[in-house]
Amino acid sequence: MTSLRIGTDAEFATVRACLESAGLDEARLCERLGIASLENFEEDFERAEMDDWEADATGVLIQLFVEGHYVDRSVAAARLGAESLTAMFALGLIEGDEMLAATVALYPTAGVWIASDRWNSPDRTPYKTPQDVVYPSIVSNAQRFLRFLPETPCERMLDLCSGTAFAALRGASTFAQKAWAFDISTRATLFAEFNARLNAVSNFEAAAGDLYEPAGGQQFDRIVAHPPYVPVLRPKWVYQDGGEDGEQIVRRCVEGLPDHLAPGGLFYLLAMGSDRRGRPWERRVRSWLGDAGDAFDVGVFVVRTLDPEEFAVRVVVNSETPPDDLRAFRQLFGQLGVKQMVYAVVLVQRRDEERPVFTIRRQNSASTTITEILSAMELETWMQRADAAERLLRSRVRVNPGAELQVRHMLSEEGWQPQEYMLRTSHPFSMEARTETWAPFLLAQCDGGHTVYEHFLGLQVEEVIPEGTSPEDFAQAIQVLISGGLLEVTGAPSDARLPDDSAPHPNS
Repeated sequence: MTSLRIGTDAEFATVRACLESAGLDEARLCERLGIASLENFEEDFERAEMDDWEADATGVLIQLFVEGHYVDRSVAAARLGAESLTAMFALGLIEGDEMLAATVALYPTAGVWIASDRWNSPDRTPYKTPQDVVYPSIVSNAQRFLRFLPETPCERMLDLCSGTAFAALRGASTFAQKAWAFDISTRATLFAEFNARLNAVSNFEAAAGDLYEPAGGQQFDRIVAHPPYVPVLRPKWVYQDGGEDGEQIVRRCVEGLPDHLAPGGLFYLLAMGSDRRGRPWERRVRSWLGDAGDAFDVGVFVVRTLDPEEFAVRVVVNSETPPDDLRAFRQLFGQLGVKQMVYAVVLVQRRDEERPVFTIRRQNSASTTITEILSAMELETWMQRADAAERLLRSRVRVNPGAELQVRHMLSEEGWQPQEYMLRTSHPFSMEARTETWAPFLLAQCDGGHTVYEHFLGLQVEEVIPEGTSPEDFAQAIQVLISGGLLEVTGAPSDARLPDDSAPHPNS
């Protein structure tokens, strides 16, 4: 059990000054460890000692708090200063006499310094992990949660299942007017309060309770969650146990949104769920909103999918009874109709205007960022408005530079004839769509120089689109291509009224 203590402002200020003067930021940590980013940190938890760690304060801090080795007291005093060591002892960060050891891990991430539980012991003996371990924020899945964190400005941000509160502290120090961090573990709440004091973040509150319990009736315009989502047959660790199907806490996070997400607010979740027989995950997420679902948009942005059998094997490999546990998971997944496990970014937004809501699913590519994800939600929101078709007809569009057109031909008496047109792109999302026969003609002209209506008129003249197709029908087909990222809107729609059929068009 950690010996962390909430000490005085002066003690926190002394430790903070030590970290600042040592230049212990994320870039320098990665450079000293020889890794590209903190997402690569856990690839080798037991790295060999750095040859030059005694040379400066940065090396000593990394040796103590990141690599978790013993450090000679005289070396620590020489590099960090006696006053810093005194403050670290007072706050419960270190212990020992001639040889010092850190009681916790301490590292930079998200633009702040974060203390969490250790993942090893200084003497490299087996490390006993408590059930309510405060999960490190430096590992890959936590870093991925941070990478997709929406950082658009907001007033009131809530970090659910917050652990070290690194997301809430990131928000409070950069884009949120105030942030709250809730966790069921009182131990995690202690770490959250400690980390806020260490970083001198005052627009922040931490509270212990079951999900939204500490909020009472309060609403937030940004709620983020990286909850436990691992299917487990027997409880083991608070930070990972998501119930038998892994979705127990994830579902409750979503179920609480009608009460706690303010109109116009955004909920962000990184977790794993499942596609089930006849019920893909995005539809199941929507069902959890209950009768209030018609006020919410749902977007699922898939990072990767896993076969249930493969996932079950991974989960039971370290259990005491792997064959029995594997059979139990097979039976459970079969009863639930699980088709595949889906690890994804989930965004739920509450509308603040009268319009239809939407549910979308996209497959992330290696280059997908939160910018593209938010843009996709904004685009879908725009296309749900009553005047969307007219605005789109007055907008200019261009082909996504990374789009590909594949044409499948069939041999007939008249020679090779095109039979199927397939559009593909890998950015911003991995998408493919069968399209109409007029697509090649349209794509050849979509350079951003003409409006959708002008393209419609041009294809009419060439007699490429079916007779009787209305501008509104054409706009709906274009919406599908835009939604899939195959076409891009290049700017705001023109203020001009739609021209009549005699107006000039690209091929006139």
